Order: sequence, then C-alpha cells, then structure tokens
Amino acid sequence: MPSDADGVLAEQLRALRREYLAASAARIEELKRLRTELALGSGVGAPGLEPLNSLRQAFHRLAGSGGSYGFPQISVRSREGETLVQNLAAAAAPLSSADLRSIDGAIESIAAAFSLAAQQASPQR
Repeated sequence: MPSDADGVLAEQLRALRREYLAASAARIEELKRLRTELALGSGVGAPGLEPLNSLRQAFHRLAGSGGSYGFPQISVRSREGETLVQNLAAAAAPLSSADLRSIDGAIESIAAAFSLAAQQASPQR
C-alpha cells in the first residue's frame, strides 16, 4: 500500500515533469538559434568547431535530461541529433544545404517528441 510520502513524491515528480515540458519551447528555440548561428558561419570553408560543439552540447543536454525526466523519445531523438553533429564535425567539411536540412530534421523530431510527451503527460479527461 502506498504511503502518504509516496503520493507526495509522485506529485513532486509530476510537477517536475510538467515544468520540464513547459520549457520545451525555449529548448527548441535554443537549438534553432544555434543552428542559425552555425549556418551563418558555414558560408566559407569548413564549419568552425565552436558552433558545432555548442549545438552538440545542446543536443547532449537534452539527451540526458529527457531520460532523467522519464521521456525516452526525447533522449533518443536528441542523441540522434548529437550523433549527426558529431559526424559533421568529424568530417571537417563545409556544411551543405543537405547537412543543414538534416539538422533541421533532428530539431523537428525533438520538437515532435516533446509534443507527444506533453500529450501523454496531460491528464485524461
């Protein structure tokens, strides 16, 4: 039989998850901003490592936090974005429009994972 403490803990976890999901728009906007900075800096020669690393770190943070808050699809999609950016950095080649579209696709898939998580976390009526 669950104790009162278990109920309090469960409610605290639900509140943390709601807060995490509420911040999803800001997290997606950060990814988009970093992608834009990357695109602006990639017009000449190979992309700089700093913009790629910043984007990789943002994907990495989401990959870790998604799982920590109980949203595995956010982690999976974010890890895919992180791997994509790592591979682009390792190639040390100028970014193509296809590369940028791939990054856009990764960001869109994370946004979709956040949306699905929010739908699943909302109380059923």
